[in-house]
Amino acid sequence: MEDNGITYEKVDDLHLDMENPRLPLGVKKTEKDVLTYIANTTSLEDLMDAIAKNGFFPGEPLVVVKEGGKLVVVEGNRRLSAVKLINDPSSMNRPGRLIREISGTVEYLIDELPVVIKETREEVLPYLGFRHITGVKQWDPLSKARYMKQLFERTDSHISAPDRYKDVARAIGSKSNHIKRSLDALAVYEEIEEQGFYDIAELDEESIKFSVLSTALADERIANFIGTAKKDEDGDSEYQHPIVDGSCLDRDSIRNLTIWLYKKDESGSTKIGESRNLKMLGAVLDSEQACHAFMKGSSLDYAYRLSKGSDEEFIELLYIAQASIEKAASLVATSDFSQEALDAARDINKTIKLIGTSLKEKKVDDDEF
Repeated sequence: MEDNGITYEKVDDLHLDMENPRLPLGVKKTEKDVLTYIANTTSLEDLMDAIAKNGFFPGEPLVVVKEGGKLVVVEGNRRLSAVKLINDPSSMNRPGRLIREISGTVEYLIDELPVVIKETREEVLPYLGFRHITGVKQWDPLSKARYMKQLFERTDSHISAPDRYKDVARAIGSKSNHIKRSLDALAVYEEIEEQGFYDIAELDEESIKFSVLSTALADERIANFIGTAKKDEDGDSEYQHPIVDGSCLDRDSIRNLTIWLYKKDESGSTKIGESRNLKMLGAVLDSEQACHAFMKGSSLDYAYRLSKGSDEEFIELLYIAQASIEKAASLVATSDFSQEALDAARDINKTIKLIGTSLKEKKVDDDEF
């Protein structure tokens, strides 16, 4: 940020940001708990070691705002955490051996740090956006979405949601449709989180792939299923704004989508599989017959074929029958004679001939054109 107003403030007077978009909602908003989270999740030891050996680089000051009589660091929480732990490892819960060792190597404590003080967050948020949304030090998708929400909440609530998306986009150099998609996904994510991730094994804020959820909602058909879009009388989709009013969301559909995207079977696969299959899911959800089959347990491949109509269903059934017959054929040599089996084989043969005859009658000969 272009600002030469650098001052030095005492480390003890600088506070971590409880509104940091990268903080999970489950982390207690206390200095010690936030510092512990940052230390445990960001490989802070390397940064501590570099600062302990080389000192704090003054050319990149912390960015601070005044809130509630405190100096809150809104840019540079990781660096502040490193310095606080160098000065006093007990600032966090259960500091590790390496953190204590690094702290023990310094001869002098770091008493002051260079900062740029701003009066309000509104002055800083656009800078953070350019740095962490579209810049070189980008946050993860969920943190980005939370940050966009902070910006959105500071826009004029009296103007339309699309105009508010545009204001956010202008502030950080992005596009309004990207802002909306991220905020839609965040609204859905917050419902998932509120429901305890539906008790899906190993699914939590740290493991969930937020970008997959965002990509899914970019499909208009999935958006209609979830409620971030709704079809009008003409069948056209009208996009909703769940970040403003979450009542448009279909909670049961969110639960189903979450299970399909994230719940793994014994082989470690989800029902959707790879994210490239989201287009198939969209087609399934757009077909009443295919969606019903999928909801009842059919595979995505089978349901997708159903979405193409009865012709695809017919072919799918033929393939299933062919696979069963081929499997039976592989066992006939080692099976004893059975009149029941012979009768079944004759019935199957008759049915196959009937299908073949019917298909031949439907075929149009080239000479008839």
